[in-house]
Amino acid sequence: MSPTTNYQAIKLEDKFGYGTMSLTWTPNPPPFEQSIETIKYVTTSDIGTKLLNGGEFYGFQDKELNLKLLKQFLESSDPKLTKDLIISIKGGLQANLVPDGSKEGISKSIENIISYFPQDKTSRPTLIFEAARVDPKVPIEETVSYIAEYVKQGKIDGISLSEVGAQSIVKASNVFPISCVEVEFSLLCQDIINNGVLEECSKRNIPIIAYSPICRGFLTDYTVEREDTFLSLLDKNDIRTHVDKFSPENFKHNMVLVKELHKFAHTKKNTSLESLSLSWILKISELKNFEGISEVTKILPIPSGSTKERINKNFGQIVELTDDDLAEIQQICKSHEVKGYRYTKELDFMNFA
Repeated sequence: MSPTTNYQAIKLEDKFGYGTMSLTWTPNPPPFEQSIETIKYVTTSDIGTKLLNGGEFYGFQDKELNLKLLKQFLESSDPKLTKDLIISIKGGLQANLVPDGSKEGISKSIENIISYFPQDKTSRPTLIFEAARVDPKVPIEETVSYIAEYVKQGKIDGISLSEVGAQSIVKASNVFPISCVEVEFSLLCQDIINNGVLEECSKRNIPIIAYSPICRGFLTDYTVEREDTFLSLLDKNDIRTHVDKFSPENFKHNMVLVKELHKFAHTKKNTSLESLSLSWILKISELKNFEGISEVTKILPIPSGSTKERINKNFGQIVELTDDDLAEIQQICKSHEVKGYRYTKELDFMNFA
């Protein structure tokens, strides 16, 4: 199947994006009024971005809470400002979060998502749809072709891939231009360097959206300062209680590396651990000659943060890392094996071809 040549991938100009999952997919989400002000701050302040990342299923009792939040945000904002936004939304999952890449599943998901946004293409943000997981029952080429029909109709503007392997990137790119690939990437999860995803995206100049860039809060000063009580303070419904890296045994093991990185951040760069974690990704983005890759593609971390203070904590202390800094950080990481799956053994989605 040859790629469609009359369409172009969406250009991502920012250095980073903003993930909205923690605003709604949490046991106790903040009030909409607070979250809307936070999103406005992210998209208009000096450290802001025009790229927002959301999900059709980002909610607990109300699975569509994230879409409702984004709808209210747009309705309460200046259309002249929101028109310049790029919003990437994950969908294509059944109610039980099982992937559905069929024509019917994709159509149902996209039609539902776009119902929350202005229908006039000239006045709405740029919309990117990404099937949240690869459906093992449907070839990725077919799933992408179904999404592409909505781009051709003008109902959405671009296609992203999520949680895919290198071969899926190849197959999908042969069908339609891919605007970005969303995968987990952080100092505690460098899988894409070794599994071919970073190399394949770099070959094709497809930007990577790095979700969980501070590893669900593991890579923060807060966690280091509360090492002894961190796990006991988690809400019983917090997703981290089910994430393998946060099991008591693995948490204790991984804290050795985290504390080494914390020490480097504060003693060598005079910054926070979370800012170092983001600075590390920004350093690798578009870097030449890194880990056998002649030129790395653009990588945009998408940290969250439910308040202005949290956002400032993440981005207020971004530092420029030298090549020597990067080499030292990589050596620290390679000297300490990270234990634990990204989710659990059963839910480790990075094994798709």
